[in-house]
Amino acid sequence: MAENKQVVVVAGSGNIAQYLAEEFIQDKTHDVIIISRSDPEFFRSLDVPLHKLEEYSKEVVVSILDRVNATVLVSTLHTDNPTAFTSLHETLLEACKVSKSCKRFIPSEFLGNLRDFPTLPRGIQRARQAFRKTLAAQSDVKWTLVNQGWLADYFVQVPDGSKSYVRPFPEGWPIDLQEKTVRVVGTGDEPVGWTAARDVSKAIVKLVSFVDWDDHTYVFGELGTWNHAIEKVERFWGRTYVTKEDLEKDLTQGVEDARWYTATIDEWSGFGGTAVPREEALRQREKYFKDVHFRTIEELLLDSRTMQII
Repeated sequence: MAENKQVVVVAGSGNIAQYLAEEFIQDKTHDVIIISRSDPEFFRSLDVPLHKLEEYSKEVVVSILDRVNATVLVSTLHTDNPTAFTSLHETLLEACKVSKSCKRFIPSEFLGNLRDFPTLPRGIQRARQAFRKTLAAQSDVKWTLVNQGWLADYFVQVPDGSKSYVRPFPEGWPIDLQEKTVRVVGTGDEPVGWTAARDVSKAIVKLVSFVDWDDHTYVFGELGTWNHAIEKVERFWGRTYVTKEDLEKDLTQGVEDARWYTATIDEWSGFGGTAVPREEALRQREKYFKDVHFRTIEELLLDSRTMQII
């Protein structure tokens, strides 16, 4: 275990950062500070310190890390642009190397089974592969890639997005709650994993207290299949089935084609890429996350009836 009270700096101010801020406050073990190029009212309402940046430069990030005596840097910065993702994360990694206090780093991953499916989804892998190699090749900074499969928030994601900080993802998520339809890839019986964004954030809060990180950290609220999940959500009035042959055809489209992007997410979802390795996740749950309750799909649906934000 690491020292008790630590300062964690979160890069980015999007939906995952919002959940992290709330959960660090709720947990009360560590302090959290946000660095971002924007300054949303959300963090001021929580009384969470936010340092607004003109740009993410090594010098600026190092000065903040050392000034607040941060020990952990967490990135929630996301882009599918390979140049931008690599540049941003190499800057954050270099800042940790130079920093006197911060030698632990959680890059922005939040995907699925990277152990067995490192190339999926294709578009995201294209953006992140260079930095993953850079990260693995160095030993100055301790790191872990946190992965949870699908964000289960989408199960209760009404069109106005009022039940979750996570933005709707219609180009990838196969269930349309408004139209009551579902796009099933393959048979619907392939393994899939889901975890609520808030529960992922709770896990990261707990992870800060440990120094012996694994290179991959896996969590899950539920491991199952789309067919079982659909039964739990509702009986849909209609289903649009996507066959593996259709998927292969769409994967031949240009990388900027919307069909190609949807096909890459379907490939990740339909061939096991979202289902984190169960035994590894359970071992880590016992080691790091004994105090975290990871909600199942049914529990999340029930929570959506009483919680404003799940």
